[in-house]
Amino acid sequence: MNKEELFQELSNKINTGEVSREELASRLNLVQNTPAQNGANRENLSHFSVTKMLYVLGAAIVGIGIIIFVYQVWNDIGSFGHILVTLGLGFLLTTIGSLLLKQKPGDNIGSVFHCIGGMLIPGGAMVTLYELHVDFISLWPVTITFGVIFMFYLLLNFVHKNAVLTFFAITHGTISLYLLVESIVGGSFYMHGDLYAYLTMIVGVSYLLLAYSFRDGWNKELIGVLYFFGSIGFFGATFSRVFDSVPWQMLYFLIVIGGLFLSAYMRSRAILVVSTLFLLAHVSYITGEYFTDSMGWPISLVILGFIFIGLGYVSININKRYIKNN
Repeated sequence: MNKEELFQELSNKINTGEVSREELASRLNLVQNTPAQNGANRENLSHFSVTKMLYVLGAAIVGIGIIIFVYQVWNDIGSFGHILVTLGLGFLLTTIGSLLLKQKPGDNIGSVFHCIGGMLIPGGAMVTLYELHVDFISLWPVTITFGVIFMFYLLLNFVHKNAVLTFFAITHGTISLYLLVESIVGGSFYMHGDLYAYLTMIVGVSYLLLAYSFRDGWNKELIGVLYFFGSIGFFGATFSRVFDSVPWQMLYFLIVIGGLFLSAYMRSRAILVVSTLFLLAHVSYITGEYFTDSMGWPISLVILGFIFIGLGYVSININKRYIKNN
């Protein structure tokens, strides 16, 4: 019996009442959403969106209130008070957030407290170092402090498995990495521009790999952010190498075109947009660098315009075929 005969026989049995549609759906594990169910889903999504908006708004208002309060009492509370209203308050809010995550893991209220606490702890740590009269000429105390904060959030994230804690762990880990490199090599940023460029490439690739690994876990909310900043870091750092370097100028075309293919493979609109923008920037740079003083400059502009149009068309098609529909 072929497929058409099977479908015809099923249709006949349904029409004669031997097999009901509900029974067929139950046997094949097919779930059909009723209008009432669709309405309930829309209501839940609307409620979730409003709740998240209120959480974000409330966290912003609380943060502004804390900043204003600290500003008003700063000159009257002394060194211990400075530490208490920054670092101490940050750890207090973080503790409350952890308790709420344990008691109500399905709610986002614990994440809100962790957001506020996470914004206070780094600044509070710097205030503590200042009040303890730690010498800031050497970056090692700051590097060690941010390394401790990074380990602290890694431990919290291991316990709670929360996207907000993952975000703070990644942020402080990145800051610690740059501070560590600066502490080791010393000197100014301009003296080691090449080193920081290659370091930023590594960080950008790390962000992309992290985002790809998060696609099936509790950190799915961070995928878009990591794709965006990872692609910005990688393509921006590699673009800084093309100036006065012919090999990099040739290689960069392959890098950004590879970014277009990568956006389709990872189904990331952020990578698509960033790689397209840097490809346009590179084409503009090459055209201005080698054809500005030639007779073919107007023709080069016309060709450049058509290249932009073609890249826009390619980007739109990649988005439609490989990203949007998935």
